Amino acid sequence: MKLLSPSTFSGGSLASSAELITLRNRNGLVAQFTNYGARWVSMWTPDRNGNLSDVILGFDTIDGYLSAGEKYHGAIVGRVCGRISNARFRIGEQEYLLASNDVYGTPVRNHLHGGIDAFHNRYWKFRTYISSSGEEAVEFTNNSQSGEEGYPGNLQVKVTYLLKDDNTLRMECEAMTDYPTPVNLTNHAFFNLQSSSDPAERKNVLSHTLTLNASAIIECDGELIPTGRLLPVNGTLLDFRLPHSIASSLLEEHSQIQKNKGFSLAYALDTLDTKEVDRLNFAARLSDDLSGRMLEIYTNQLSVQVYNGYFMDGTDIGKNKTPYYASAGIAIETQGYPDAPNQPAFPSILIDKTEKYYHITEYRFLSN
Repeated sequence: MKLLSPSTFSGGSLASSAELITLRNRNGLVAQFTNYGARWVSMWTPDRNGNLSDVILGFDTIDGYLSAGEKYHGAIVGRVCGRISNARFRIGEQEYLLASNDVYGTPVRNHLHGGIDAFHNRYWKFRTYISSSGEEAVEFTNNSQSGEEGYPGNLQVKVTYLLKDDNTLRMECEAMTDYPTPVNLTNHAFFNLQSSSDPAERKNVLSHTLTLNASAIIECDGELIPTGRLLPVNGTLLDFRLPHSIASSLLEEHSQIQKNKGFSLAYALDTLDTKEVDRLNFAARLSDDLSGRMLEIYTNQLSVQVYNGYFMDGTDIGKNKTPYYASAGIAIETQGYPDAPNQPAFPSILIDKTEKYYHITEYRFLSN
């Protein structure tokens, strides 16, 4: 098991503020993080034979993350993940203009993942600790000033990763503000559950089996901006309520699939009608038949973005000098509905000084 080295994160030529944090549980699982973007940079889990492999795409050094074309590997993205149409929104009569940083959208570009110098580009403060049950955890904090990337209100953000002894990684995201502002955080890790300990020997995730607890897609236009409508998935290859391979979903054309590329799909999760903010509902299951690895995701969020990394073109050279192409991994991002500030019918993502943002997602690693 070749873990990422602290020296390649703290001694990078492009940044000296980055550090590497390693968590372990009693079963030998290892999760690693960096304070650059509060990123999840590795996750060592066993296959059916007990062999450990790293199932998260990324880079061997901090320089790799800083220079990557895919900027969001493993990062916490926000204040608002996903796209905001025309890089603007209103709260009451006040319009807020955001950073325009998306590759889609003409003549006006849209806002993507919180902006340019957003959470994925920040060096977060952190502390490690042992939980009351004896499990290892890391807590990241970040203070976002009013006006950053165009957002109103000062925002205090805390993200905690806890590696549990039942082989679950629990992520808790909290935020408080002094003025009304939208908040929608997620983690942007790409997963590949294949069995080889050498990433260079792995194939893509097209043979992985995916299950989603969702009967509808949040319809998006050609610029990946929601139209405000939900599309039932019944009778389409994008219906993952019953498990099937990722490759099989690309066999036929569909308005929500980028032709010859793949998908970046926002699913509306089928959740229980409850006001309990800490209640976790099943969101997704990803499995690889060859390795026997399985990842189950539970969350208190209402949506999940599923992205097969079709922008990856081999330019980024990842762990063990592996070039990353489309479908090298798959991101399964739990979150609120995208572009909610501009969609009155969507559940609101606004918070104010009387309301706290609270996001829980658990990643449960299994083998069979």
